[in-house]
Amino acid sequence: MKVIKTLAVSTLVLTLAACSSRAPTPPPEAPPVVSWAEPRVEALTAIAEAEGYELEREGEQIRLIIPVNGNFHPKRTLLLPSGLVPLSRVAKAIKDDEETQYAIVGHSNSAGDDELNKRLSLERAQSVASVLLMAGVSRQRLQLSSMGEDQPRADNATETGRNLNHRVEIVLTPYPARVAMAQ
Repeated sequence: MKVIKTLAVSTLVLTLAACSSRAPTPPPEAPPVVSWAEPRVEALTAIAEAEGYELEREGEQIRLIIPVNGNFHPKRTLLLPSGLVPLSRVAKAIKDDEETQYAIVGHSNSAGDDELNKRLSLERAQSVASVLLMAGVSRQRLQLSSMGEDQPRADNATETGRNLNHRVEIVLTPYPARVAMAQ
């Protein structure tokens, strides 16, 4: 009988202890990880939409696509005043971003000589880079290249396609030091 009483009391004590104890608190949630690209896409989207640029994102790479038509002199590589103002807005938005590197890539369509197209697309890329540099973007984080007609976005057989292929891209990627630290 004493054993049964002891068991009943022990069960009662264990039940009361279990009911009075708190449930374990879950560990605090880690803050959401914001990708490198998210705030940059947000900042550049409004400019791109207002200026007739395109913005594409692929993973942590952002491409700001500037059409040559309307922004550059039709037969030369000079930026028109109508192209300079929007590009200055882009430069202002990115100049203080020390976590980003920029590749300025000139593209052409297939009309004309391939070597001439490469030279002209490089000169247009240099014009864009000059505006960025004058606004304060670091030269160390800037690369220039020319694709000429090698990377078309559309069919060169139509005028619309040729116009789409005639462009300068500002490609934003994380600065290598940031990538190295993350790994």
